[in-house]
Amino acid sequence: MSWGRRAAVAAALLAVAGCALTPATTNSSVSASQSPPWSQLGTSREGRPLRALDLGSGGQRVAVIAGIHGTEQEGQRHVPELISALAPLPATIRLYEDVNPDGSAANRRRTSAGVDPNRNWPAASFTAAPSRGPRPLSEPGVGHVYRDLVRFDPDLVIVLHSTASGPFVNFDGPAEGLARRFAAAAGAPWFVKPSMGYPTPGSLGSWMGRDRGRPILTIEFRRGAPEEETGPALVLGLRAVIREGPLEDERPRVR
Repeated sequence: MSWGRRAAVAAALLAVAGCALTPATTNSSVSASQSPPWSQLGTSREGRPLRALDLGSGGQRVAVIAGIHGTEQEGQRHVPELISALAPLPATIRLYEDVNPDGSAANRRRTSAGVDPNRNWPAASFTAAPSRGPRPLSEPGVGHVYRDLVRFDPDLVIVLHSTASGPFVNFDGPAEGLARRFAAAAGAPWFVKPSMGYPTPGSLGSWMGRDRGRPILTIEFRRGAPEEETGPALVLGLRAVIREGPLEDERPRVR
């Protein structure tokens, strides 16, 4: 995409994000160039950085993961716009850039070791396999993000993916109401898909949502959708679920 077109998309996203802000919160808006520095959690197997960025303060603690599969980069391309859109929200937000930077660099779903980074989490459902790794957290990227998530202790986790059958919102843990709120705000043709329709042993959703009882939303963009389609829907959906007050679906959680 040309710089001119990218600037136009960014301007449109900021307009969507800003239109619902009150004057007081608009003054706290942070652009990508003004945002706090990224912190490096560690490096991938091939030496690429695993980075996270803190935005906002107070309210809910929300973790947003922009990318986990290297062939699903629809969320990562919106990181600059995410920074601008998330910063004014009434929450403490931890934005993770990419769990699998080696896969992203090679446009490969799995890590350089051939492991699916969304099957390598320490969920009760984990079983060793070539595609899942010999043990949970065997992949450096997954391990670094896992340890940081444990320290951050989020109230809500949002992970960005894409699939040919998107766009829809999948969820684990007590998050059905949040999923429906996101889909409604994002607009047609977004819908809620409670089950992916196949087993997901060792997934982030299994560990965070089922084992720990935390609400987690899996945002599945339509694979290959243009930025003009994915960006505004993402901003509207995030603004609908990240807001002041307790999460409507929140239940007692496993610590």
